[in-house]
Amino acid sequence: MHYSEKRLAPFPTEQRLHVDDSAHGAMSLLAQYDSIRHRLTALRHAGCAQLLRLLPAFFAPLPRASEALRCEVLQLEDYGPAVANLSRFLGFPANASKPIDHELLQRLTAANRACSGSIGIPDLLFLHAFITVLAPPRVVELGTLTGFSASVIAAAVAQQQSTRSGTLVDTIDLNRHCLTDVTKPVGFEISRLVPELAARIRVHPGRDAQHLASIATKGELPFVFIDADHQHPRPTLDLLRVAPFVRAKGWIMLHDIELARVTEQMHAARVELKYQPSYGAQWLFDAWPFAKISGGNIGALQMPAKLRDLRPFAVAMLRIPSELKGVSAQRTAKAFLAEAAKLVNARDD
Repeated sequence: MHYSEKRLAPFPTEQRLHVDDSAHGAMSLLAQYDSIRHRLTALRHAGCAQLLRLLPAFFAPLPRASEALRCEVLQLEDYGPAVANLSRFLGFPANASKPIDHELLQRLTAANRACSGSIGIPDLLFLHAFITVLAPPRVVELGTLTGFSASVIAAAVAQQQSTRSGTLVDTIDLNRHCLTDVTKPVGFEISRLVPELAARIRVHPGRDAQHLASIATKGELPFVFIDADHQHPRPTLDLLRVAPFVRAKGWIMLHDIELARVTEQMHAARVELKYQPSYGAQWLFDAWPFAKISGGNIGALQMPAKLRDLRPFAVAMLRIPSELKGVSAQRTAKAFLAEAAKLVNARDD
């Protein structure tokens, strides 16, 4: 079993409340913090102009969470059927994808166990299969770490865009040095994992989601992978920041969306947890009111046709208590409210 090591918070006992609450899901938490007092508390870091824009959304009914379609890819033998299922889910002909480079896919699955920043094999296969079907010309990733997932993404994009030159993946990380090996830069595994594609993967260290304004245009991207800081509400903040650059009805994929289940399995297997898991990605996926597809501990969210439709959902997510503390929590809340306020004037087409 593999466990994502991206942005893990230390395990202080005073934060155990969130570990216990996570099992109840985002909708239970939103119901728990649904009072007028809790709604107003979520607005406490808003400026006057933001308050006027957001107040109606804070008192709007919470959009009902949608049911996720499921398509788990547990092993290589499941890959072909998964591509067929995802083609059906995404509205593509079953034979629309180009032939798959099975040798490269097998190389990446074999490298999975030896790479400290890897994702689990089912997650790897779902990510690769989803991109194979969607065939985006370029993908942006938030959360580089060693560069393992960027390599998987590049391999999937390259086989579907074989006649296209240029960048396959732009991968962004707030850190400059890898969290699993601070002696090395983020993305250091890319040249080893996919040497033939390394020149087409651009690593952007020391940056966050706001860097998209420098490398993408509004409404350009059909697919973005978010696997950065999982502490709530940062995954939702990342989504709000990348949303304007994603096409209407485009897709955003999240990792660690079933972290409570994974954590329980690790406890059952008597695997010692040195860090407290963070549930921001899980809560975001659970509460998402639009179309979504689950691959187990990884899943994709479909963006609405109108960005303004995100506003009631976004402000509702801020009612769930932050997994951050102190200044970090305050700064993130202010940034979150600023991004949510921008949705008032977001595109309507």
